[in-house]
Amino acid sequence: MNPWEDERSLLLRLQEFNQTACDYSTDLTVVKWLENTAETSGTQPAVYEGNEMYTYSSLNCDANKLAYTLLERGIGAGSIVAVMMNRSYTMLVCIYGILKAGAAYLPLDPNCPPSRLMKILADSSAALVLLKDEASTPAPGLPGVDTITVESLGLDLYPDTNPDTRAQQSDLAYLIYTSGSTGDPKGVLVEHGSLVNRIEWMQRAFPISSNDVLFQKTVYTFDVSVWELVWWTLTGASVVLLPSGRENDPRRFVKLIEQHGISVIHFVPSVLRLFLEYIEGDFDLERLSSLRYVFCSGEALSAELVSRFYSIFPPGHEVKLINLYGPTEATIDVSYYLCKRDQGVQPVPIGKPIDNTRFYILGEDLSLTPIGETGQLYVSGIGLARGYLNSPLLTHSRFVLNPYEPGERMYRTGDLAYWNECGEVVYIGREDDQVKLRGLRIELGEIENCLMSCDQVRNAVVGVHVTGSGDQILTAYIVGGSGSEPELQKSLQSELARELPEYAIPTRIIRVDEIPLKPNGKADRSLLFSNQKVTTVQR
Repeated sequence: MNPWEDERSLLLRLQEFNQTACDYSTDLTVVKWLENTAETSGTQPAVYEGNEMYTYSSLNCDANKLAYTLLERGIGAGSIVAVMMNRSYTMLVCIYGILKAGAAYLPLDPNCPPSRLMKILADSSAALVLLKDEASTPAPGLPGVDTITVESLGLDLYPDTNPDTRAQQSDLAYLIYTSGSTGDPKGVLVEHGSLVNRIEWMQRAFPISSNDVLFQKTVYTFDVSVWELVWWTLTGASVVLLPSGRENDPRRFVKLIEQHGISVIHFVPSVLRLFLEYIEGDFDLERLSSLRYVFCSGEALSAELVSRFYSIFPPGHEVKLINLYGPTEATIDVSYYLCKRDQGVQPVPIGKPIDNTRFYILGEDLSLTPIGETGQLYVSGIGLARGYLNSPLLTHSRFVLNPYEPGERMYRTGDLAYWNECGEVVYIGREDDQVKLRGLRIELGEIENCLMSCDQVRNAVVGVHVTGSGDQILTAYIVGGSGSEPELQKSLQSELARELPEYAIPTRIIRVDEIPLKPNGKADRSLLFSNQKVTTVQR
């Protein structure tokens, strides 16, 4: 057979897999959904926080007041406003107020090391940092940064009507920083049009109504939080805010699901495992009867976990388990797979591309890989981010020209995958040293660079071990250091805490005489981080 005919037939097959074109709203941003619902159903519950309930009218009016304060300060289209506070109604007011002013929001973790916050703020040139109140003012503070508390803004002095300012779909909606392999976080720029497409796809695929209740439990510095923050406004549904710090607390999840009738929830697979362990056995499933959609993303979802889920929720319980996949650089999620009860032991696919998104699995020379053959996964379509802030070289290396769609870009994910015969993509692993722990994206090179900057460390390799129960343990092997291993571990963890967020600090730090090397001189990670099970060590 002519090889050109083979390539043509493969391309036609892949075009069939990528038939995702779909109309979406090109004349609005997510702010309009909030305003529409506030106008038509203003007394409808929008937000539940603790014992408080806030209506759509309250949220919209408070966000309007904040928008006017920003506009009065000359903050609008093209501006970036940082929000640094724990999950709360005030956090939502800030995010929507910023978007109403035409600016983009930058979420900051109040518990992030000050040195890392300063790097992010310097790189972003944020016009302002919004804090909730004086009690949340960072100590020892952020020198040279313009911070202001929401309680000091005097919001009641400003109008509560919708401002005339309107962001365009090509304007920036949010800026989220992810780990960088060089040691510096990198900012991903996502536009309004990409976000609208993503949320409208979700509503078409898994429709919700005003009767639904969503659970906002993802830390807002990670992009999964974005759909939890906005999807419900599209239909007049409501959202329950999980108290900060309870993201791994299945007892609290169950209490809130039962109390508020939560119907939509997201888990990273490792936290889903904790949740299932809690509700297994002698547990009244009627307490969870409101659940309709359970979404998973952030880590590979195992067939064992799918089987466990459906064994706990037998036929008759209408809850669906959906596997989502997507990098921050492509607006939250780019594929979906509705998990089956009879999944068996086969790998759980990351599924099919969402609306207006195309997948390409390519070889090193950007040639198409045959169905069933592993290659590098590229994503193309409306969802692609604008790029990385202040990093044109990195942007051009990751967002490349698409040889199969002239004039279009595609994003090189760094993930290895293959197409199956059903037109679904199966994830295999990474081609680099990036990992995800509990859904949090970590560049191992960033941690290694921080370790190597410690005076007593001569060499370091960081990776992940797996416990007998399936938990992932971030582990560092180091050469150098003095004193007992527990003392050395505590000392190095303390040093790392000055530069890295808590989730990126190794739980285990193990001293070795030397790092094993491959013939090419690189660290042989396979000898250090095999699939052997290890015992969990609490920090």
